Amino acid sequence: MYELTPKQAQKIVNKMMKDIPYNINIMDKTGIIIGSGNKKRIGTLHHGAAAAIKQKKIVLIEKDEEFVKKGINLPIEWNDSILGVVGISGEIKETSPFGKLVKSTVLLLIEQSIASEKENRRKNVKHDFFNLLIDPTTIYTKDLTDQALFYDVHLNKPSQLVYIEFPKNVNESIVNNYPFFQPYQNTLCVVVQEPNNIKELQEQLAKYQDVFISISKINDKIADGFLQTKLALKVLKGLFFHQKVIFYADCEFIADLSYSLRKIKKTAPQSDLLETNDELIKTLQAYLNCNMNMNETASQLIVHRNTLNYRLNRIHKITGKDPKNILDLLELIFMLINRIK
Repeated sequence: MYELTPKQAQKIVNKMMKDIPYNINIMDKTGIIIGSGNKKRIGTLHHGAAAAIKQKKIVLIEKDEEFVKKGINLPIEWNDSILGVVGISGEIKETSPFGKLVKSTVLLLIEQSIASEKENRRKNVKHDFFNLLIDPTTIYTKDLTDQALFYDVHLNKPSQLVYIEFPKNVNESIVNNYPFFQPYQNTLCVVVQEPNNIKELQEQLAKYQDVFISISKINDKIADGFLQTKLALKVLKGLFFHQKVIFYADCEFIADLSYSLRKIKKTAPQSDLLETNDELIKTLQAYLNCNMNMNETASQLIVHRNTLNYRLNRIHKITGKDPKNILDLLELIFMLINRIK
């Protein structure tokens, strides 16, 4: 059975008392006050509410007595059960119209809360199922295959994954025509099993300039595709500052090697050396994207060549790696990639 919480009750009281010039109490199913304009009464038994619960009807208190104040007490009914009571202190004629208004507000809140809880459960089940799919040890049993069909995913067919990272809130509407999951906050992962759909999806996503997108190769297991999108995204965010889309197939070697180095902790201690200096990170990214061409890099960054030299020397001093030395530059590449969490 649904239960009205003290937090919900007090929120309703605070909101309604801005417009209603009478004290409002909200009681739970036992008659205990859980929300009130008079905070001292919270946690105490409301005798008018107890009577309303027992009699299962509205109880009117005509005059103040030792344990009760005059006013109206309306049971809050939901699915043939009493969840609590709304009480408004004051003259009956004056408080009665407000009683119905507050009761309606409580019932509306309950409906919204139940719908929200149902949606959260649905999302949690979907999230747990996707976690199972991206676990490389998961075996595609018949039960799992049947369950996947509920999300329009066919585990017996190869798939290509598209991983989308939003700057703030997720916009599910842009992928509603495809099976998708939300692996983390501000991210979506789309499962594409029809080859032509990748191009179509790319065209749709091209409208959104502020998202990062990584695309896996075609794989038999979703777990493989998910790992590929994560590795490719690290390369994208680590090495480029203008580019927003990357295919794992275009960076497979560097992505896999970076992942291997990360696992054996070869670059991890050094990966944060540049983290606090965004200017030097962008300088190194531009230097790499311009294939170490000094003039082209300076032009892209809109700085003098001497300024570029100064920055590259700063990178050398901070990291101990010289960007003009090919072997050191290789290590700097892995630093850039593995600084991405």
